Amino acid sequence: MGKRKVTILCSGFGLGFYIPGLLAASDFEKRDIATEVLVFESYLEQDKMDHIADSRKAYHNNFALANLSARMPMDIRSSIDYAQVELLLEAWKAEERYEFISLSGHWVYILDLYREKMLPNQIHVDLLYVDSDLAPSWKSLKKFHPRYDEYYYNACLYDTNKMEIRCEIPVLHGTPLPFESRKRRLVVHGGGWGMGTYQSKVPELVGHNYGLDIVAYDWKEAKPDPDHRYWMNDPEWCAWVKSANGLHEFPPYIEITGEDTNSYAAKVDHHWLFDVASEAMAIVAKPGAGTLIDSLASETPLILLEPFGSHELSNLELWESLGFGIRYEKWREMDFSVEVLKEMHQAIMNRPGERTNYVDHYCARVALTKG
Repeated sequence: MGKRKVTILCSGFGLGFYIPGLLAASDFEKRDIATEVLVFESYLEQDKMDHIADSRKAYHNNFALANLSARMPMDIRSSIDYAQVELLLEAWKAEERYEFISLSGHWVYILDLYREKMLPNQIHVDLLYVDSDLAPSWKSLKKFHPRYDEYYYNACLYDTNKMEIRCEIPVLHGTPLPFESRKRRLVVHGGGWGMGTYQSKVPELVGHNYGLDIVAYDWKEAKPDPDHRYWMNDPEWCAWVKSANGLHEFPPYIEITGEDTNSYAAKVDHHWLFDVASEAMAIVAKPGAGTLIDSLASETPLILLEPFGSHELSNLELWESLGFGIRYEKWREMDFSVEVLKEMHQAIMNRPGERTNYVDHYCARVALTKG
């Protein structure tokens, strides 16, 4: 493919704007198309970057505060480290980078600078929306830069007008485990930043004969338990800090089973939580972008918890409409029925449509390589 390299621009604000980018990169690599994954937070002023950990902790502890923040537009331009960005743009120009995929609205300001730098040559940018409505970074961008997509291609995984799936981001290319072969287990988590009401559901689920795989967000939450397994991303890992090999990677992780604690290296081509979800009967979580991808790719239904922001509310309504998920309260009224989970699994398995792989869709459209 010559010099062709697709630059995939992710964000560390929640893993739903990070993991899908790495999954897409893995799919490009399987087609012998080189990629580079970058994370927006790496190009923030240092004091702004230092503040992210505080925000993450605050949103983890206070979901109402997180939801309030989702409704407040933010002009990110004053937080960008433009000296570092200029070095990045010069490096892209020297390499003749022409193909980009952005999973966060924040990157568009940087892409605009690069587009102007490369004129009269044209670059191609896919704005990849992994939620069914605009997530906060896109909404903020739209407020401060209303014509932001004038020169770029809007790539939407979902069509909420038709309530259907346009494109999918596969995780592994095997056949998902049949429902009858799955363990009577539920995965319980709060997305990449551990937000929402997931922890409050654990005591109720414990009494209904399901084994639980609970994602913890710090050591205090991951208590040794003979009946359930706890998992967590390695607390030392950070999405916007590259690994020792100079690349952004899937998170390394920790498993706590009974009194045993085991640490594992990052997987090469997918995230560890997908393997856990693939063996479970359902995922109990808020409907974030990454969770929808896991649900679809593993054919594991969602027990839908309170969403974060209007974009996740749209995700919830989409999954509910498609029969791929059910609100937690409604499932409780059904006495936490296994049969309902089986019906939703079958709905995902038998979903209509062509199951268009987003990377195939991209490669079919974009043939402007300069290599």
